[in-house]
Amino acid sequence: MKRSPAIALLLLLALPLSLRALRKKHGSLLRNRVFASQVLQGRFPYKPQARDPRPVHAPYPPSYGVVMAPLLLVPLPAARVLWVLFQVGMLGLMFGQLTQWYRRTHQGRAPPAWLPIVALLLVSRFFLRDTAGGGGNLVFATLVLSACLPLESGKEGRLFRGALLGLVLAAKPTPILFLPLLLLQGRGRAFVSAIGVALALHLSPMLFLGPSGWAQAYGHWLEGVLAYGSRADVFAQPSHGFPPFTWMHQSLPYMLARFLGTVPKEQILPSPLFFQGAGLSPSIIHWIYRLLALFLVGLTARRIGKQAMSGLQQRLHWLPAASALFALTLLLSPITWKAHHVALLPAFYYLAAQARDQRSLPLWIALALYFFVNDLLSQEILGKLGKNLMQSYYTVTLGALFVLWACLRSWGKNPGDPAGPTFPTKTEP
Repeated sequence: MKRSPAIALLLLLALPLSLRALRKKHGSLLRNRVFASQVLQGRFPYKPQARDPRPVHAPYPPSYGVVMAPLLLVPLPAARVLWVLFQVGMLGLMFGQLTQWYRRTHQGRAPPAWLPIVALLLVSRFFLRDTAGGGGNLVFATLVLSACLPLESGKEGRLFRGALLGLVLAAKPTPILFLPLLLLQGRGRAFVSAIGVALALHLSPMLFLGPSGWAQAYGHWLEGVLAYGSRADVFAQPSHGFPPFTWMHQSLPYMLARFLGTVPKEQILPSPLFFQGAGLSPSIIHWIYRLLALFLVGLTARRIGKQAMSGLQQRLHWLPAASALFALTLLLSPITWKAHHVALLPAFYYLAAQARDQRSLPLWIALALYFFVNDLLSQEILGKLGKNLMQSYYTVTLGALFVLWACLRSWGKNPGDPAGPTFPTKTEP
């Protein structure tokens, strides 16, 4: 992708997104500022709000307030605009990383100009949601992707890139599955730096809360995380101020509960197209989820481990590995909103490149179907009831399952060679 079209695309996005952010009255960025302010002022960050019985950010650790503290350096309107520009800049950085992967796997050829556009279109609905109120999903995904970059001799930067993953783990520990990837890449120093930075940031709230306040805050958060993640009935009211069930939850445990269990009366949608689940008990569904989660983790680990031990060049495999882990993380996380699926952008870049290289019509059809169902069929077209009905079908979750399967299935096919895989034998230092 040439620099001029890329810059033009980013500038085209920056202006309308900034204007939209200025009109926003609430959203993630405002809650991030409130949470950061509570931590920095030494207050217990999980107290109920004046207008809302729930805490500002119950699912996030106290260190999230330290990570988001820079948002307090400027007034709220300026923070909204600067964060949008930061999001767009991180999108540009992600495109640059993906371009680097394409060049290294296609004998130095530049990717076609339409490739990043197709990838962005496939996550457009989630991208717009993430940038609407100052979300951090695209930013965190870019940082994680940066930590997984292949390393050139003399340009390693291992400690710095590992620190990026550590920063994300301090904000939200869900990308923990990426830590073993660093070890499989033979990047022990990056692994250590990721752990060290995450640990330091998790300890940093002690500077503001004090030892006893830090222990109280982390004890409360850990209790809430364990209670939320271990509950069998996802429709039941959670404790510790964690978010209750809504149809916006798009992860594997919610999908299984919806199709295999019984949807409560208050969640049934008034539409003849809505159907009830199979009626299994929550405890049985919870065990099914555990077994399925173990199977998906084992399958992904076996595939990544097999490629890592094969002696093939890492530059051919870091993107499908990261793409599969992004999809797996979204599926297994106890809290996965639709906006979180913007992290699938690298996966769609990879799959679109594979569809082009392998001349795969079925893969193109699958990507087009994903775009139609999960991007085009929005609330503006279907209305609120129609949107909730589509969410009750868990098409976004099914899409993440498709991405995981497609990434693992296409792995091992040499990019740029429709005839099949013929990998070089020389390994990178």
